[in-house]
Amino acid sequence: MTATTRTIPPALVGSWRQLSGTYVDRETGEQHTGLSKKPNGFFHFSPEGRLFNITTDSARKRPVGEKATDAEATALYRSIIAYSGTYWVEGDKLYFDVDVSWNESWNGSRQVRTFEIAGDSMTIMADIINPMTGRPAVHRVTFERWKA
Repeated sequence: MTATTRTIPPALVGSWRQLSGTYVDRETGEQHTGLSKKPNGFFHFSPEGRLFNITTDSARKRPVGEKATDAEATALYRSIIAYSGTYWVEGDKLYFDVDVSWNESWNGSRQVRTFEIAGDSMTIMADIINPMTGRPAVHRVTFERWKA
């Protein structure tokens, strides 16, 4: 099955601004914000079946100089999530095959999420390994449709 024959709901197509993201640890039940309480992030879904996502922590610090120190570079890496790939939908499941990612372990992987759209609001949820802690978690992310 190719991306052109997969289901792409018109309501999903376009750009979405991230409003929040939370992780609930599967073992402890502890709830944590994703990158930050007010993330800077966008998801874009093309009508052809390609997606782009980039999210950063709103508290990111600029490097002091033109070149980040090792500590600054580590902090910048730990405060971003970014990936691209192809996507399609089956019912309330959003599938995407990652081809480029900030996290090399995601490259070539298939990610599966549950999603819901209500007007200009979207929620995406997943059982995942939290990329920041390496622990099993439920991830819930909310978005609003971007209107430029």
